[in-house]
Amino acid sequence: MSMFVVVAALLVAAALLFIVPPLWQRRERKSVQRTLSNLEIYKDQLRELEADLAVGTISQEQFEHGKIELERRMLEDVTPEPAPAARQDSGAGRSAAVAVALVVPLLAILIYLIQGNPQGLNPESVTVETAGSGPGHSVTMDQIEAMVVSLAERLQNSPNDPEGWRMLGKSLAAMGRHEESADAFAVGVRLVPDDPDLLTDYADALAMTSENQTLEGQPRELIEKALAVDPRHQKGLWLAGTAAYDRGDYREAAAYWERLMPLVEPGSEDERQVQNIVAEARGLAARSGSLPAQAPPASAAAVEARISGVVSVSPAVAAQVTSGDTLFVFARAVQGPRMPVAIVRAQAADLPFTFTLNDAAAVMPMAKLSDFSEVVVGARLSKSGNATPESGDLEGYTNAVSVVGAEVQVVIDTVVP
Repeated sequence: MSMFVVVAALLVAAALLFIVPPLWQRRERKSVQRTLSNLEIYKDQLRELEADLAVGTISQEQFEHGKIELERRMLEDVTPEPAPAARQDSGAGRSAAVAVALVVPLLAILIYLIQGNPQGLNPESVTVETAGSGPGHSVTMDQIEAMVVSLAERLQNSPNDPEGWRMLGKSLAAMGRHEESADAFAVGVRLVPDDPDLLTDYADALAMTSENQTLEGQPRELIEKALAVDPRHQKGLWLAGTAAYDRGDYREAAAYWERLMPLVEPGSEDERQVQNIVAEARGLAARSGSLPAQAPPASAAAVEARISGVVSVSPAVAAQVTSGDTLFVFARAVQGPRMPVAIVRAQAADLPFTFTLNDAAAVMPMAKLSDFSEVVVGARLSKSGNATPESGDLEGYTNAVSVVGAEVQVVIDTVVP
């Protein structure tokens, strides 16, 4: 069975490799599919749960809990996760790319379900396979949809589960139910307002519900918030570049997508596609007069804009640090908005933390570190994981420092009131 999965995955990857890139050249939306997991694992785990229940090793309540977890993991494996990229202006090429990227893996799943005869995950609706009996648990698309309905019902009774709402939103999006998907992501964002994954998924779902599938308005605000939390968030960069491309700001689109280059595997298909869309955006920017055809020589400030240093914690507040705290190290303008111009993220367990801030860590391409002569460098330990300061967080700042090669020591020594 495992050999079948490997061969099937390779065939799917080969098919997508030959079909999707040509469509992409007409500026369709990219769809990166995750490798399908082996569903046989869940058959074995379900058998073990049923056997344990039968001999009294586990209680009915423990059995139900185990069944729910299996259903959740099943949804993760059979739900294709759409990955964002540029939308075609006319929408025709985009539809073709999305259809190919979703339908090919879906067909692979269906073939697997038919040929492998995997067992169902709902013990209440299937028969346990016994010696001499015919095939037991079979998984159908109806059962998968039933599990989505079951998950939605459980979330209505236990709504404080952001991971559950994220899973429901992604499942509904893959089924083409974009309005319901957006509603699910909205609940997740209310529960965890600074989760970049939820923010970008919500933005994408909202865009799909609009008449022109545009990322302007609230989706763009959500994307910018996600990149403020994590400037290297890949889906956030994809969507931000797409939003800029759609509104005709090709220079900004290229700037966002260029930031993806160090985040993809060198020599991979992803790298080739990023290079293609950057080249296309730069070419359009050059024709519109907003950017030379070739990248302009970098200024001395752009080349040398780099601040490095070490973050440590003062003994006065060290007792209030916990291993689960999230560490943000950032630079912001000496005067003006408090929005960071560069930011990196780590964990309290990494302290003392050695960092580097440069243009690659920029939050927005139109306000980079090299655009300033001096900045203030700060560090914050967030109890909630939110990028914005909250009462009880720990922080520390330097005085104004040059953006050109500064070496600083940032001491976290203050409790946010």
